[in-house]
Amino acid sequence: MSPLISGLASVASMIFNASSSNAGKAPAARRPADTAEAGPASVVHLSPQAQALAGAAGKALTQSAQAVATAATGAGGAQGSGQGGSVSKQDFQSLLTQFGATEAQKEQLATGLDANKDGSISRDEFLQGLANTQGSKAGSELSQALMQVMDGAGSGGVASPSNGKGDGAVSAKEFAALTTAFAALEKKGVKTV
Repeated sequence: MSPLISGLASVASMIFNASSSNAGKAPAARRPADTAEAGPASVVHLSPQAQALAGAAGKALTQSAQAVATAATGAGGAQGSGQGGSVSKQDFQSLLTQFGATEAQKEQLATGLDANKDGSISRDEFLQGLANTQGSKAGSELSQALMQVMDGAGSGGVASPSNGKGDGAVSAKEFAALTTAFAALEKKGVKTV
């Protein structure tokens, strides 16, 4: 039994030494391969700050639903639906083009975010899409496509002011860029609900 323990200790020591001696070198050697291709097959995640923004989108969606319920019961007076405006599918796809989305991503996002299939993306539908980029739904194809566009991966990782860095992590700035652009388009009054 002593030779077995001795052998295991030797193997463990070799593994430890190999990982320790290459600890500083391995990440540098892997980094270009990890970031060189942030294409559609890459898994994109939210930075902690962007996760907070996605959480805020979920809270805004909840508040909007509460406003609709209040208006429906008559307790809220004439506050309206709380849904705000919406953006046509064509205008939304044009917006996505500015962020470097591929044709497939534009179609997937415009169709996937249009939950009621009326041909436009409402504020609530957009907020739901943003909220779904965190938690258990973050790995869904729709959420990944949305995060890839925010991160700039839709254009093969080519960085530009409108499409992020394409590094596989959506920053708060990248998250805010798409949401701000949607809000500006919605504000133009493309279609109000």
